[in-house]
Amino acid sequence: MNPDRRTFIRTASAAAGLGLVAGCSELSNDEEEEPDDAGDAPEVITMEAAGADIWNQADLGHYYYTTVSGDFDVTVEVASLENVNPHAKAGIMIRESLDANSRNLMVRNRAGFGMSPQWRPRDGAATTSTTSEDGAPLSRIDGGTMEGSWQRLQRSGDTLRAYGSEDGEEWTLMVELTANEIEFSDEVYLGLAATSHDQATATTAKFRNFEGVEPDENDDIGAPLVEGSVSVDQVAVASTLEPADIGPNSATLKGELEHLAGADSVDVFFRYREVTADEWQETEPSSLSETGEFGIDVSGLDARRYYQFHAVADDGNNESATINDLFSTTSGSSGGAGDGPESASAFDPSDGFADVAPWLDDDTPIVVVDEPTREALETAISVDGPRVVVFETSGTIDMEASDLNVRNGKCWIAGQTAPSPGITIIRGGIWLYGDDCVVQHLRVRPGDAGQEPGDGWEPDAIQTADDSTNNVIDHCTGTWSVDENINAGYDTENTTISNCLVAEPLNDATHHKGEHGYNSIMGNNAKNVALMGNVWALGTDRNPRLKTGTETVVVNNLIHHFHDGMWTDPDTEHSIVGNVFEDPQTDQANIIGDGSVYAEDNLLNDGSTEMIEDSVTQLSSRPLWPDALEAIDSSETKSHNLANAGARPADRTDHDERILDRIRNGNGHVIDSQEEVGGYPSLEVNTASLDEPESGLRAWLREQALAVEQ
Repeated sequence: MNPDRRTFIRTASAAAGLGLVAGCSELSNDEEEEPDDAGDAPEVITMEAAGADIWNQADLGHYYYTTVSGDFDVTVEVASLENVNPHAKAGIMIRESLDANSRNLMVRNRAGFGMSPQWRPRDGAATTSTTSEDGAPLSRIDGGTMEGSWQRLQRSGDTLRAYGSEDGEEWTLMVELTANEIEFSDEVYLGLAATSHDQATATTAKFRNFEGVEPDENDDIGAPLVEGSVSVDQVAVASTLEPADIGPNSATLKGELEHLAGADSVDVFFRYREVTADEWQETEPSSLSETGEFGIDVSGLDARRYYQFHAVADDGNNESATINDLFSTTSGSSGGAGDGPESASAFDPSDGFADVAPWLDDDTPIVVVDEPTREALETAISVDGPRVVVFETSGTIDMEASDLNVRNGKCWIAGQTAPSPGITIIRGGIWLYGDDCVVQHLRVRPGDAGQEPGDGWEPDAIQTADDSTNNVIDHCTGTWSVDENINAGYDTENTTISNCLVAEPLNDATHHKGEHGYNSIMGNNAKNVALMGNVWALGTDRNPRLKTGTETVVVNNLIHHFHDGMWTDPDTEHSIVGNVFEDPQTDQANIIGDGSVYAEDNLLNDGSTEMIEDSVTQLSSRPLWPDALEAIDSSETKSHNLANAGARPADRTDHDERILDRIRNGNGHVIDSQEEVGGYPSLEVNTASLDEPESGLRAWLREQALAVEQ
């Protein structure tokens, strides 16, 4: 997305909001009310749906359907979806049966995560998607998700194709599934489905332009605590247009009345709210007797914030709203204040290969997380546009055995802005799918999450996803992973991992391979990776592993209590300078493998193992090196890193202090569960309002970081 389009960013598929059709009568399960004649006004289908989720091995939600045989081609526009939970979803679904565990394929719009297909390949099997590890290789779209509110599902013989569109005219193939991936009978159930991802609360999903099938039944899938329903009517429709005259505290919201649905006049107005707010505000209505554009001024907005808004049309009997659009207010600043102070560490994030948030300026919106919940954090990071995520709360954020996926790039997650004792994420990890992201001063501790071997629970703490570029992970703590702690993905470019505490990967937990106490991996063909000032400790392997085709600079890191140290695969080139190895648990060399390495000033404490094994090709000069990077003497590495590595070195939590004490005293060891060392933390929840400046946003973020580093 063009970073210069700051004032208006259409997000038809992300962060969808409230869209009610009031006054519509409900359909019974075997009866449909005929709508009144309203000319060419579109038919709107409103579905109320609760349920924990349509996912995993069984579903809970609501379904509006019929039976069909043979080939079909169905399209629909998801007009709106209430954001009861960012994982609320709505869309076209094909099912083998009405049983909760039936195999199915759903084209889903999710309230916080765009549009993508998901499917359960066999009755009772786990569900996957184009955004999940198992389904991602089949995705035809980058990252497995796309923008748009138009869905299409097509069956041709034994092949199913799921498409998405922003306008209902130009279609993008998202996935093609053959009988090898999922197989259906000739006669199947086909229709629309939704779930709120909340057992106690229903979501409202609205559909229009539904073509290719005529549903005649609606039922709950499974047994949600809140019963669902469907209603159909023809209503007046107002679409949302790009706002005008946007300033720091005001804007003119614009829309177009497209249909009066037979009414003499229609009231039009807007609902709007800051993206993380719970409550909507409404403008005063204007009465229109003919179609056309309209605009309404709003004021009292906060500067440099994202706002959701949508147009509403009310004909006196029915009310309809469009899916949310997004705009951001400006800062009102002329800029200035420079870049601010460098890190308290000898290694500033700007010393690596990544260009730190080149998109950031004084008009970049801030998104505030004001409570330590998964929903609040997911809402903030899922905004589709350049953003700085700041925290007005401390505490432990429980990801509930799921990962936090940063799908949209240009995101700076600024953990340094939280009041003491900061933010710790548990029972899940962070995946940076987007480009140009920065993550600072967070602690991420996935742990075993109460799962069992064979459940598929194999989380990383922090990972840059495959094919991503220009991402920074700085001053973070990653512990208790089941796969690895902090990694760079395959085919990535320009990644900086600096000043991180990477320790205590779980050795014999829930990984399908068994023992797997591994710290870090740089995926195949990861180019220009800078690993600076980190501590890798209390793991068996991958400290780090530099896989085939990688090109890295590994400078002034401390590797403590390990079996395999730095592992260089074939066809790799590395500059390995100023690192300290101590407490090796085997007799093998500290730098192993078949790669090509320039090595200088690396130090072994407390051992007699060789530094570099014979199979490693030693180079006479550095194959790569960032222009701004200056190494420190290896004699300083240990003390420097123990003072500076990890989240908030000046405000460390008990677990970080415990790990560092074990490194200093040499009495740490590999663990199999977080329960061996005290279990998941429960941090104190403190709140404090932030007072960000009108200008100098980058300098302010660096000042906030320095305040928790020294």
